[in-house]
Amino acid sequence: MMRKIRGTYAIVDLERYLNNVLIAKRLSSSQITPVIKANGYGHGASALAKYLLKYSDINTFCVATIEEGIKLREAIEDKGNIIVLGFIDESYFKEVLNYNLLINIYDDNIAYKFNKLLKDINKKCNVFLKIDTGMNRLGYSTDFDIVNFIDRYSNLNPVLIMSHLSSPDSDEEYTRLQINLFEKVVSRTKTIIPNIKSSLFNSPALTYLKNSFDYARPGIITYGYIKSKEDIGLKPVMSIFSKIIHIKKLEKDQFIGYNKTFRTDKRTKVGILPIGYADGYNRLLSNRGEVFIAGKRYPIIGRICMDMTMVDITDLPEALYDSEVEIMGDNIRADEIASLCSTISYEILTNISSRITRIYIGKNG
Repeated sequence: MMRKIRGTYAIVDLERYLNNVLIAKRLSSSQITPVIKANGYGHGASALAKYLLKYSDINTFCVATIEEGIKLREAIEDKGNIIVLGFIDESYFKEVLNYNLLINIYDDNIAYKFNKLLKDINKKCNVFLKIDTGMNRLGYSTDFDIVNFIDRYSNLNPVLIMSHLSSPDSDEEYTRLQINLFEKVVSRTKTIIPNIKSSLFNSPALTYLKNSFDYARPGIITYGYIKSKEDIGLKPVMSIFSKIIHIKKLEKDQFIGYNKTFRTDKRTKVGILPIGYADGYNRLLSNRGEVFIAGKRYPIIGRICMDMTMVDITDLPEALYDSEVEIMGDNIRADEIASLCSTISYEILTNISSRITRIYIGKNG
């Protein structure tokens, strides 16, 4: 029934997600904390986490914001660990405690404020530490002094130290520099806290380098996309489908869509699809992108509208007018769409609007 409400919907294959996660874990040779921020890159964070908790031994997840952390905690209850990687305003520190979230400490400002709250309520709390090894975003510098940190913030208990690689798939020399810097920080820290864990590798790093740290934080690879030297068995987790809701039969020299950006050069049959840029279907695909119908590609013609897209179906037999239209999936991949839009698959996936209904399939689903 959900497929018929509007005619455009997404299938999220949870078994494929698990398959990709296990590939990432094998490549990491370590434990992993899957990244399911931005609502699981548009796939649905709660559904993904619940599936892994039920069908794997993975029980720790990374999100970006306090709102994402709270929503995920409400979904999975007390069954897993949730790391909030990004900024948390001090007014939400009590929510960190109430929802049993793990906070990422990346400077003295947040450390001081969180430690003060904990002192006031006579409580200690496990935290993660972020080191900046060259991403130049969040994190303490590589001369980080763990002894000084412990002395100043006695109510914070560091259990893991992390950093982030900027270019593992494009600059091996810089990546090696980052790894070496991080190894030195970890080594120094372990002399004071021997049991502290470490985490550095992201998705691209897993396909190019050997991981020697305790945890990896795979993101895009778990959704089926990565630049790799070879096929490692990944499959796209999300597929988006639509349907032809109306057909126009036009003569030569007729204009299609806003601003007359396409003129027919022959008799043309135009299929109208109920999907547009309000659904996250990038407007840059206008007159460039394609859809897949009954084993063949068909070009988008005219400007993609807010709610509709026009496709040249002149060569589509009438008997196939009711066929499912693949917008994105095995035949029209997110990385192909990204290339046409001069962006990355991450953006294509996370931009898929909540207006597109997600239908989850998998074991017992």
